[in-house]
Amino acid sequence: MKLMKKSTICRRFLALALAAAMTFSLAACGNSSGGGTEKKEWVWVPEFITIDDESVSYYDMQLVGDGLYYLSYKWDEATGKSSESICKYSLTDGNITKTPLSYAEEKIWNLNGGVFAKDGSLYSVAHVYSEDYSVSEVYLCKFDAQGNQLYAEDMTDLVGDSYVDSVAVDGEGRIYVSGDTKVWLFDAEGRNQGTISLDSGGIRAMGCSKDGKMYVCYYGNDGYELADIDFEGKKVGSTYDNFPSGNSNRLVPGIDKDFLVHDGRTVYEYDTKKQAAEELFTWLDSDINGNYVQNFGVLEDGRILAVTMDWETNDSGISLLTKKKASEVPQKETIVIGSLNGGSDIQSAAVKFNKSSDKYHISIRGYLDYNSWDGNDYEAYVADGLSRMNNDITSNNCPDILDLSGLNIKQLAAKGVFEDLGGYLDKSDKLSREDFLENVLEAYTINGKLISIPYSFQIQTVVGKGSDVGTDMGWSIDELIAYADAHPDAQLFDYVNKNQIMMYLMVYNADSFIDWSTGECSFDTDEFKSILNFVNRFPDEVQWDEEDMSTPNKIQKGNVLLYEANIYDFQQIQLCNEIFQGDASYIGYPTMDGSVGCMLSASQAYAITSKGGNKDGAWEFIEGFLAKEENPDRGVSYFGFPTMKSKLDTLAEDAVKVEYHTDENGELILDENGEAIVMGTGGGFSYSDGWSYDYRIPTQEEVDLTRTLMELAKPVTYSQGDEVLNIINEEAAAFYKGQKGVDEVASVIQSRIKIYVGENK
Repeated sequence: MKLMKKSTICRRFLALALAAAMTFSLAACGNSSGGGTEKKEWVWVPEFITIDDESVSYYDMQLVGDGLYYLSYKWDEATGKSSESICKYSLTDGNITKTPLSYAEEKIWNLNGGVFAKDGSLYSVAHVYSEDYSVSEVYLCKFDAQGNQLYAEDMTDLVGDSYVDSVAVDGEGRIYVSGDTKVWLFDAEGRNQGTISLDSGGIRAMGCSKDGKMYVCYYGNDGYELADIDFEGKKVGSTYDNFPSGNSNRLVPGIDKDFLVHDGRTVYEYDTKKQAAEELFTWLDSDINGNYVQNFGVLEDGRILAVTMDWETNDSGISLLTKKKASEVPQKETIVIGSLNGGSDIQSAAVKFNKSSDKYHISIRGYLDYNSWDGNDYEAYVADGLSRMNNDITSNNCPDILDLSGLNIKQLAAKGVFEDLGGYLDKSDKLSREDFLENVLEAYTINGKLISIPYSFQIQTVVGKGSDVGTDMGWSIDELIAYADAHPDAQLFDYVNKNQIMMYLMVYNADSFIDWSTGECSFDTDEFKSILNFVNRFPDEVQWDEEDMSTPNKIQKGNVLLYEANIYDFQQIQLCNEIFQGDASYIGYPTMDGSVGCMLSASQAYAITSKGGNKDGAWEFIEGFLAKEENPDRGVSYFGFPTMKSKLDTLAEDAVKVEYHTDENGELILDENGEAIVMGTGGGFSYSDGWSYDYRIPTQEEVDLTRTLMELAKPVTYSQGDEVLNIINEEAAAFYKGQKGVDEVASVIQSRIKIYVGENK
């Protein structure tokens, strides 16, 4: 069963009207009094450059010598064809030269995976189509610096069904084309010399080291591996350990060592002889969001150039980084944000704050080490990151701010980790309590403390057939079990295993068995034993079957009973109603007392730590982040619903507003039936078994129901990697396998969790 999500967002690509000016930003590397950030000897100071060219493309921009090369495309309305040009932006004088490409044959050429050589020539793979698109071929092409096509070698049969990803040229001019798990070898004239097949999960990156030798980074048995390529032997050569996983599809020569590598947070240099990576700096310390770095490289004078591309806002540009003594750069006070993953949204907020503040600088301490994960046992990987975070929280190395994503906030609140934001909010001249949804503030008020104000949120709930489960929201675990018993021939949920069902049952009920304030636990009770017996009905693992019937079809045929809905906009209610054919009941996750289990998943929820040394600076960051104005031309930066009432009200009003597409003269655009085309419609879901749904403008009733669910939703305190769930799943496995009885397993779980709570309350 294959799911294809139709286009739901029409992105507005803004024409770049950028002045050819340079903005100089001083990176900050000072110490906070409590953040525990080590003062660095060297910093990389950024210089931000904008290019005054509406056709500039940052997507595959490459550094060659003193220039930035890229392809620009121009559409000809008269001919219905596009033309390409090789563009060079000179870093010396800012001039742009454009050289049109010319092809040997009149076909439809679509260039992909190109690389520029030192002389300005271009090597690229082209997908070539006939005029009527009935024939598709793949060619390896070379263009000289004047745009002339020197050759086009047919490699259609060579690549077959493989996806061609990138092209690289070594120091001897030999060409390497990669795709999926293969590298195709060509001499300097484009003649195929053989193929290397990697016994791996796929190629991540390819490129030359500082000495011009070709290497490939691929996914092996123990994570990402680096190996050199033996061109003559047509095989992979030596492999090298401790190579950072990287965040690019092109390997880049280093400054002093073989490679420059980055993982979205940190920039390293890697030495193949020592098989070791040395950290140079973090992108954020240079006011750059590392997740937006599209390409980077080293200039001859040792500066590092980074090309950034923000997919959400289309805010792209170039940064030139110069290494300086930290003592030569004005210092700011460092505020440390502790985060499990240190994602792109946090980095974006931090970059914006750092550029605007003369006093403070945000640094992000990520606790999930991408380079240490081998791709196996994700729960243990997350648990290890949580352990490192907890060690810092209880030490003098405590971050100033915590990103609450994936954390057990009730457990941490019971330990007194958080400051009360209420006092800061009451004194703020930018925000007030009345600005935010009351239930969100209430949900994040624990033991009388307002620990966080999320920027946005989504809702997850369980939907069932109203004629079966009733129309009232909320039910108990006993009622869920009884419902499953009454339908023995149907699955409760589609594609769930034991651990997932345990998660569903624990997200709102684990605290019923734990009192974090006293340390008391009750996992040896009949209630918990009943949960273990129920979970044991489900499979240990579930294998995904692409040929299987879609979940909506299964529900409508009665093969599946319940649907887990993720509600992130005002359109999702209509999808649920369609799945249940007008009989949807938003009953929620089961709870011990039968109350409504509607999950509030916050996005960008930050808390100030009690042990942090810079509380005023931490609040300045949070306050500015919550109070920020959205740019209407670039869209909103939240995915889900805003917690600020005014923004949510505007979103709700716009959701039901009916507007029509018009042409440049303001006239209505009509469809094939002569009807005006409504804006905001289209998109939806389509499955390979024929079930599909196209979104329409939501009704006011659907918007009202969504807002009712918002008012009932509460944050989740247990997630994948949580130690309590890990203990339950580990010990329950012996019961599931028939090695121990339910009483014995419940007793062991009780003992282990009681010890854990006692050590962590």
